[in-house]
Amino acid sequence: MIWRKWKLWLSVLATATLIGLLESAQFYTGSNAAGVEPPVSWTHALGSTMPSWYILAALLPLILWFSRRFPLEPGRWRRTLPVHLVFAVLFAVVHITAASYLSFALQPQGEWDFRRTLSGVLSLFFVVELVTYFAVVGAYHAFDYARRYRERESAAAQLALKASRLEASLARANLETLRMQLNPHFLFNTLNAISVLALKGERQSVVRMLSLLSDLLRLTLEQQQQVVPLREELDLLERYLQIEQVRFRDRLTVEHDIAAHALDAEVPSLLLQPLVENAIRHGISRSAGPGYVRIEARTEDGTLELRVLDTGPGFATHASTSRTGVGLVNTRARLEQLYGTDHELELSNRVSGGASVTVRLPLRLCNGAAERVADMASA
Repeated sequence: MIWRKWKLWLSVLATATLIGLLESAQFYTGSNAAGVEPPVSWTHALGSTMPSWYILAALLPLILWFSRRFPLEPGRWRRTLPVHLVFAVLFAVVHITAASYLSFALQPQGEWDFRRTLSGVLSLFFVVELVTYFAVVGAYHAFDYARRYRERESAAAQLALKASRLEASLARANLETLRMQLNPHFLFNTLNAISVLALKGERQSVVRMLSLLSDLLRLTLEQQQQVVPLREELDLLERYLQIEQVRFRDRLTVEHDIAAHALDAEVPSLLLQPLVENAIRHGISRSAGPGYVRIEARTEDGTLELRVLDTGPGFATHASTSRTGVGLVNTRARLEQLYGTDHELELSNRVSGGASVTVRLPLRLCNGAAERVADMASA
């Protein structure tokens, strides 16, 4: 901090020296070109101009302090402007007097008349000194305004960053809450199915379902990510389907139509399980005969399309939400949290009978998957 201040004032001193030298050169060449008698020497030229700039540099800290003490800001300038006018007059008198005296002291004796020189300089440069003073004050206020503007921008950017992080944390918390609601919902339905089998005395089926449920719960609890590759989601779904096939036996047939290009696409974890559960619960379980659930996945034009079909009674014609429960409601909420408006969730009835649930998401590949997809496309 101290070095920065020294660097600043050394720059001011260097600037004053440069301007003084330029003015001395102008005075020297101009006077001699005009034929002034006696000819102006370099010593005379330097002594006449350099003191004014060095004294101005010395008075600069006082002007800046006064500008900070009495800022010309909206709401205050009517009180501070008269004070600056008085100080500007004092500055002009002090600057001209000190510069004239120093210039007179540097000249050979008898070459200048100090009083005549002072009165002449005051009459010629008094207004210029006032303008110089207010130019310095104006420059200070301009730089101070720019500094405060940058500080406000920086503070606003930091506040926006904090707000963005807080919003992201809130979104993650909402997503985690929605995802955690699916686990007890699925667990309740599965335990209910196990209790039905137990009441029927089907011990082997109960043991099989408990084993599969244990394995599935372990995988579900270990999965902490909000998005996973579709291949992992399908693997988890397969564990769930094994449980349901123990329950429904030959009444449930599962078909898959998964494009190879889609396996590395990112999907929300536990996306398919509530969709398939909804198809089985409201489709297969309400049909007297056997039925099937079909799971499809394909990619097209930067979009991942997932579809779950069933051969049940379909959606009620008067309200497409009549067979939507916790699973579909939470799925819709999670998709809105993750993708905003950049997704689609469609519920419809099939012409051949049954229901169809279609999810369209932006196609986002997992790390390292782009090369595999490119190889598949070229093959």
